[in-house]
Amino acid sequence: MKPFIKVAFMPAIIALPFVMTCCTSLAERETKPTGSPPVITNSFASKEVAHGDVWGIYLEAHDPDGDMQKIVCFIQQLGSGHSAASVSISKSDEASLFGTLGCYISHPQSGVSEWTGLTLTIFIRDRGGNVSNKVVFPVEISSRARQEKPPPPFDSVVPGRLGRISVRLFYPTE
Repeated sequence: MKPFIKVAFMPAIIALPFVMTCCTSLAERETKPTGSPPVITNSFASKEVAHGDVWGIYLEAHDPDGDMQKIVCFIQQLGSGHSAASVSISKSDEASLFGTLGCYISHPQSGVSEWTGLTLTIFIRDRGGNVSNKVVFPVEISSRARQEKPPPPFDSVVPGRLGRISVRLFYPTE
């Protein structure tokens, strides 16, 4: 019985220090956010948009560290599903951004029903691993809808373009 114990347990005893070292290394590699998180200070998006329109999402954000990297977007289609997208932030906007994201809304002949509801959630991630506050925009798609005009400060200055969001809408048969 003793030779069996040596053969069975000896490799486990030898491997134990290596396993413990690997686990410690993985824990050490886990990164924690550094620096200050970005802050979305102002935002706006119309609550209704027509089929075929580009939905304008207005954002103003600042980062004390000046290292904003991506605008992260989660789109939830009520009753169907969700998708995610991100937009890279240009070097000139890493400390402070003021502009619009464009979200293309499907054409009425695409099969998306009238008054389809979406919820868009946006936050900003920086190079230090920090995440900003979240902003949530509900919207309904209708062929007769007209987008609202943006409030101040977005109405007084022409905001720059931050990028486009691609959204895969689900159809009633999917």
